Amino acid sequence: MKKIVMTIFFIFIIPIYSQLNTEYKVITSDNSNREISKKLNINTSTYDEMIERGIKKNIASKLIEYREITGGFEKLSDMKRVNGIGKGIYEKIKGKFETPRNIKLKRFNINSSDDTVLIYYGFSKNEIKKIREFQSKKRVTNNLELKRLISKTRYDKVKDYIDY
Repeated sequence: MKKIVMTIFFIFIIPIYSQLNTEYKVITSDNSNREISKKLNINTSTYDEMIERGIKKNIASKLIEYREITGGFEKLSDMKRVNGIGKGIYEKIKGKFETPRNIKLKRFNINSSDDTVLIYYGFSKNEIKKIREFQSKKRVTNNLELKRLISKTRYDKVKDYIDY
Protein backbone atom coordinates (compact mmCIF):
# COMPACT_ATOMS: atom_id res chain seq x y z
CA MET A 1 0.00 0.00 0.00
CA LYS A 2 2.82 2.31 0.81
CA LYS A 3 4.24 1.73 -2.67
CA ILE A 4 0.93 2.59 -4.30
CA VAL A 5 0.60 5.85 -2.35
CA MET A 6 4.17 6.81 -3.24
CA THR A 7 3.58 6.02 -6.90
CA ILE A 8 0.43 8.12 -6.99
CA PHE A 9 2.30 10.92 -5.23
CA PHE A 10 5.11 10.91 -7.78
CA ILE A 11 2.80 10.56 -10.76
CA PHE A 12 0.18 13.19 -9.87
CA ILE A 13 1.23 15.45 -7.01
CA ILE A 14 4.83 16.34 -7.93
CA PRO A 15 4.01 17.48 -11.50
CA ILE A 16 1.14 19.64 -10.21
CA TYR A 17 3.34 21.10 -7.47
CA SER A 18 6.17 21.83 -9.88
CA GLN A 19 3.78 23.74 -12.17
CA LEU A 20 2.64 25.86 -9.25
CA ASN A 21 6.20 26.82 -8.38
CA THR A 22 7.32 27.66 -11.91
CA GLU A 23 9.30 30.87 -11.99
CA TYR A 24 8.54 33.31 -14.77
CA LYS A 25 11.12 35.71 -16.02
CA VAL A 26 9.75 39.25 -16.28
CA ILE A 27 10.94 41.01 -19.40
CA THR A 28 10.88 44.80 -19.43
CA SER A 29 12.19 47.29 -21.91
CA ASP A 30 14.98 49.49 -20.67
CA ASN A 31 14.75 53.28 -20.62
CA SER A 32 16.90 53.77 -23.70
CA ASN A 33 14.25 52.10 -25.87
CA ARG A 34 11.59 54.27 -24.30
CA GLU A 35 13.62 57.41 -25.06
CA ILE A 36 14.06 56.46 -28.70
CA SER A 37 10.32 56.32 -29.18
CA LYS A 38 9.92 59.93 -28.00
CA LYS A 39 10.05 62.70 -30.58
CA LEU A 40 13.02 65.04 -30.64
CA ASN A 41 12.84 68.73 -29.87
CA ILE A 42 14.12 70.27 -33.10
CA ASN A 43 15.40 73.33 -31.23
CA THR A 44 17.39 71.55 -28.54
CA SER A 45 18.32 68.06 -29.76
CA THR A 46 21.98 67.35 -30.33
CA TYR A 47 23.67 66.22 -33.51
CA ASP A 48 24.18 62.74 -31.99
CA GLU A 49 20.52 62.44 -30.98
CA MET A 50 19.47 63.27 -34.53
CA ILE A 51 21.89 60.71 -35.98
CA GLU A 52 20.60 58.04 -33.53
CA ARG A 53 17.07 58.66 -34.84
CA GLY A 54 18.11 58.07 -38.44
CA ILE A 55 18.64 61.62 -39.66
CA LYS A 56 21.56 61.80 -42.07
CA LYS A 57 24.69 63.58 -40.89
CA ASN A 58 24.57 66.38 -43.46
CA ILE A 59 20.89 67.10 -42.72
CA ALA A 60 21.50 67.11 -38.94
CA SER A 61 24.37 69.58 -39.44
CA LYS A 62 22.20 71.85 -41.56
CA LEU A 63 19.33 71.79 -39.05
CA ILE A 64 21.71 72.79 -36.26
CA GLU A 65 23.24 75.53 -38.44
CA TYR A 66 19.75 76.91 -39.16
CA ARG A 67 18.81 77.13 -35.51
CA GLU A 68 22.17 78.68 -34.57
CA ILE A 69 21.65 81.42 -37.17
CA THR A 70 17.94 82.10 -36.59
CA GLY A 71 17.45 81.09 -32.97
CA GLY A 72 15.29 78.09 -33.81
CA PHE A 73 12.43 76.68 -35.80
CA GLU A 74 9.04 78.33 -35.28
CA LYS A 75 7.29 75.45 -37.06
CA LEU A 76 8.45 72.16 -38.56
CA SER A 77 7.77 73.31 -42.11
CA ASP A 78 10.61 75.83 -41.66
CA MET A 79 12.91 72.86 -42.32
CA LYS A 80 12.06 73.23 -46.02
CA ARG A 81 13.98 76.53 -46.03
CA VAL A 82 17.20 74.61 -45.44
CA ASN A 83 19.19 73.86 -48.58
CA GLY A 84 19.02 70.11 -49.21
CA ILE A 85 15.69 69.56 -47.47
CA GLY A 86 13.00 69.33 -50.10
CA LYS A 87 9.50 68.00 -49.81
CA GLY A 88 10.62 64.34 -49.85
CA ILE A 89 13.21 64.60 -47.08
CA TYR A 90 10.91 66.85 -45.07
CA GLU A 91 8.13 64.24 -45.22
CA LYS A 92 10.58 61.52 -44.09
CA ILE A 93 11.97 63.39 -41.08
CA LYS A 94 9.17 65.62 -39.81
CA GLY A 95 7.67 62.78 -37.75
CA LYS A 96 10.88 62.49 -35.75
CA PHE A 97 10.37 65.94 -34.26
CA GLU A 98 7.76 67.43 -31.96
CA THR A 99 6.06 70.69 -32.91
CA PRO A 100 8.20 73.64 -31.76
CA ARG A 101 6.78 75.99 -29.13
CA ASN A 102 7.61 79.48 -27.85
CA ILE A 103 10.60 80.29 -30.05
CA LYS A 104 11.88 83.83 -30.30
CA LEU A 105 14.04 84.33 -33.35
CA LYS A 106 17.36 86.17 -33.25
CA ARG A 107 17.72 89.64 -34.69
CA PHE A 108 19.55 90.08 -37.98
CA ASN A 109 20.87 92.99 -40.00
CA ILE A 110 19.12 93.30 -43.35
CA ASN A 111 22.20 94.94 -44.92
CA SER A 112 24.88 92.52 -43.76
CA SER A 113 22.95 89.23 -43.99
CA ASP A 114 23.71 86.94 -46.89
CA ASP A 115 21.05 85.29 -49.04
CA THR A 116 21.07 82.11 -46.93
CA VAL A 117 20.14 84.04 -43.80
CA LEU A 118 17.36 85.85 -45.63
CA ILE A 119 16.03 82.53 -46.94
CA TYR A 120 16.15 81.12 -43.39
CA TYR A 121 13.93 84.00 -42.29
CA GLY A 122 11.48 83.21 -45.06
CA PHE A 123 12.31 85.80 -47.71
CA SER A 124 11.44 84.71 -51.25
CA LYS A 125 14.02 84.79 -54.04
CA ASN A 126 12.13 87.69 -55.61
CA GLU A 127 12.22 89.66 -52.34
CA ILE A 128 15.94 88.99 -51.96
CA LYS A 129 16.51 90.16 -55.53
CA LYS A 130 14.67 93.43 -54.83
CA ILE A 131 16.67 93.97 -51.64
CA ARG A 132 19.98 93.34 -53.45
CA GLU A 133 19.04 95.73 -56.27
CA PHE A 134 18.18 98.41 -53.72
CA GLN A 135 21.40 97.76 -51.81
CA SER A 136 23.46 98.18 -54.98
CA LYS A 137 22.50 101.89 -54.76
CA LYS A 138 22.30 102.38 -50.99
CA ARG A 139 21.73 100.62 -47.70
CA VAL A 140 18.25 99.86 -46.41
CA THR A 141 18.04 102.39 -43.57
CA ASN A 142 14.51 102.06 -42.23
CA ASN A 143 11.29 100.09 -42.19
CA LEU A 144 9.58 102.26 -44.81
CA GLU A 145 12.23 101.39 -47.39
CA LEU A 146 12.03 97.72 -46.52
CA LYS A 147 8.21 97.72 -46.72
CA ARG A 148 8.46 98.80 -50.37
CA LEU A 149 10.79 95.90 -51.17
CA ILE A 150 9.01 92.96 -49.57
CA SER A 151 5.44 91.77 -49.10
CA LYS A 152 3.37 93.04 -46.20
CA THR A 153 3.02 89.48 -44.91
CA ARG A 154 6.79 88.96 -44.86
CA TYR A 155 7.37 92.36 -43.27
CA ASP A 156 4.85 91.62 -40.51
CA LYS A 157 6.59 88.30 -39.77
CA VAL A 158 10.15 89.69 -39.58
CA LYS A 159 9.76 93.33 -38.49
CA ASP A 160 10.61 92.55 -34.86
CA TYR A 161 13.88 90.83 -35.81
CA ILE A 162 15.39 93.31 -38.29
CA ASP A 163 18.23 95.74 -37.65
CA TYR A 164 19.18 98.35 -40.24
